[in-house]
Amino acid sequence: MIEILNKVTGAVLYRADVTTVVAAVEAAVKAGVSLSWARLAGVNLKDAYLAGANLAGANLAMAYLAGANLAGADLAGANLKGANLAEANLKDAYLAGAYLEGANLAGANLAGADLAGADLEGANLAGADLAGANFAEANLDKTREDFYAILSSAHAEIPALWKALLDGKVDGSAYEGECACLVGTIAKARGADYRAMSPNSTRSAERWFFAIRRGDTPDNSAVSRLTVEWLREYAERESIALPSRRVVWSDAGPVS
Repeated sequence: MIEILNKVTGAVLYRADVTTVVAAVEAAVKAGVSLSWARLAGVNLKDAYLAGANLAGANLAMAYLAGANLAGADLAGANLKGANLAEANLKDAYLAGAYLEGANLAGANLAGADLAGADLEGANLAGADLAGANFAEANLDKTREDFYAILSSAHAEIPALWKALLDGKVDGSAYEGECACLVGTIAKARGADYRAMSPNSTRSAERWFFAIRRGDTPDNSAVSRLTVEWLREYAERESIALPSRRVVWSDAGPVS
């Protein structure tokens, strides 16, 4: 017998005559039972079918949700700190105010997801589908400040980074090549080896750039759009002129 409890009161939200937590959670969702405020920290819900589930306010910290189907689920205010959501289906999920610090969202489908006010500090968004995702008022203060810290020693390269973002010539997964990540793009514009810049893929800013893929522009990518806004803000603050036109890039650099 598995019981799913309220994280605050300890009251039983659902009880099932099954042997695993994942079976109990799936059964509750199938029966239309609300699991709002459920105590599910650290549980293994790999590949679970939880589409449309009500998990608002649930404690899912460090939960293993890789490959889970959470399409359309209500996860508003849920604690997903450090949770593994790699390759999970979160299409159209409601994640407003969710706590996703350090969560692994690599390859997750977040198309149309509402992340308004969510805490995404240090989240891994590499390869995630963020088409139409809403980042309004999401907590990314530490990520933005880390981005600015990197820019503080790269003022001369900011126009080149600006052009690369506008032209869809950034690839957060690569340090070298025609399209490169934050550090790689700065190094390319500087004509230097990126290794001389002490790259660190665990830094918040570099992890943020994981979510920008070749072809992503402010027109089709919420992450690219927000990054451009941050870059414009920094450039204005530091009185750095940004080019008004777009360019075509090659391995050798920008070509007018």
